Amino acid sequence: MKPGISVLAAISGKLNYEIEAVSQITASLIAGIDYGIIEALWIPTGSLALTIYGRFSYYHVGLVVLMLVVSSALAWSHLQWIFDARKKYVICVCSAAIPLSLLVEDITWFVTRGQPIRYNEWTMICPSLGINAGFTWIPLWYILAFSWSVIMLELARRYADKGYKAYLKHPQEP
Repeated sequence: MKPGISVLAAISGKLNYEIEAVSQITASLIAGIDYGIIEALWIPTGSLALTIYGRFSYYHVGLVVLMLVVSSALAWSHLQWIFDARKKYVICVCSAAIPLSLLVEDITWFVTRGQPIRYNEWTMICPSLGINAGFTWIPLWYILAFSWSVIMLELARRYADKGYKAYLKHPQEP
């Protein structure tokens, strides 16, 4: 450890990135679960017209806006990070959280309703575009969204490690 860096500062510097990423993902997961339950129990999805491109309804717009706001909370809470070396970290964490929250919301809807995903469900995008797991189907976009999130979180971890190492070399003055 370099002179001038206390043990507490070194520990908090390392944990800062992990706590931020875990908090961001946790908030996104909670928002996805909440909206999935609200949509399943209180939004009459079957009776609403799909007026946007023949595929989406206006409550989908609300869902996307909510997930964008919640999933980008890290960027909003540390706006100064967008303009310094931590911008890649923030962008990766936020871009991992958005598809993950939409994935969790969709799964929560089916779990809350207690129904399996059938091959011709709206979420399959087109009939049978997924993997048959026997009792349910797994839409292809679930796999893509989860894979994207894992890749982005791994990139964020690498950027966080790089930023922490730079901090150890050149600690900022209080």
